[in-house]
Amino acid sequence: MAQSHAAVENMLAAVVHKAGVAADRVAKKRRSATTGDEAPRAWQEVSSEKLAEIAASSDGGCVVGGTAWDFAHSRWPAEGLDLLVVDEAGQFSLADTVAVARSAKRLLLLGDPQQLPQVSQGRHPEPVDASALAWLAGGRAVLPEGLGYLLPESWRMHPEVCAAVSELAYAGRLAAHPVTTTRSLEGVAPGVVHVPVAHEGRSSTSPQEAEEVVRQVRAVLGRSWVAGPGCSPRPVGPQDVLVVAAYNAQVHLVRQALRAAGLGEVPVGTVDMFQGREAPVAILTLAASAPENVSRGMGFLLSRNRINVAVSRAQWRAVVISSPRLTDYLPGDLDANGVTRLLELGAFLRLVGG
Repeated sequence: MAQSHAAVENMLAAVVHKAGVAADRVAKKRRSATTGDEAPRAWQEVSSEKLAEIAASSDGGCVVGGTAWDFAHSRWPAEGLDLLVVDEAGQFSLADTVAVARSAKRLLLLGDPQQLPQVSQGRHPEPVDASALAWLAGGRAVLPEGLGYLLPESWRMHPEVCAAVSELAYAGRLAAHPVTTTRSLEGVAPGVVHVPVAHEGRSSTSPQEAEEVVRQVRAVLGRSWVAGPGCSPRPVGPQDVLVVAAYNAQVHLVRQALRAAGLGEVPVGTVDMFQGREAPVAILTLAASAPENVSRGMGFLLSRNRINVAVSRAQWRAVVISSPRLTDYLPGDLDANGVTRLLELGAFLRLVGG
């Protein structure tokens, strides 16, 4: 089960083509709307009713896929599946997890509680507001022993980037796979780099930081990039740099600055847009000048999960652009939220070497 049809279909294709499961034992509910891609599927596409029937009547086992709507439906017999795998459980709400859990004897939750939670338009009391994995983690950086397993290697990040991210969000327990050291970016050192840019009175946009983004992009475009073992060197192109902005207003400003510089093909967006993406270089612009200027509060801007997602997009180099005055504060409250903000401030300062 996944939150999108595309993720489910990607997995089912691998089940057939890579794992070798017979196509007549793999099924998914037919999409209600077409996507324009009418290519034959490697699996069976069936109605909702037929999907449940296949799972109930398959003597030799089967693999079925769908979204939460499919598995929470009353047509599924209680514990009719042996195992339900929930993809991106770090973004999957606790309430939805309970709803689909009745369909299976066992749940396997895959995901990262240290990334962004599911987007929600409502407010829910603790702990219902947490994702399934965040609820299990109970505020810990990684799942405690006995409740799950940490996949301890990153295949994306160079060791210099990975070490910083591991300290930021994974209790120092995440390491880079050796394949990450086979990459190279000509004339650019790997790691997380902080670039302070002075400005005053800015809340959610900073022209000064937008100008610095343009400089950082120009500094890497055209350099030779080797993506891994057996890969030939190629020049860094616009799609090899991701620019992450804390606010939509800064996204628009940075896009304007890049277009004016002839660099309009460089992707720019908020953290939510880039979760799951990767690139040789990731640039984060925080935009606000000082704590008293921050829109939506410092808890939002320096959220460990948001900073983690932004920085960990980088395969080789992550650049954090911010005002030097941004961290000139201490949370005044002594409640749990104040302690959390203090810890996140300390984590950010360690990341940027403050």
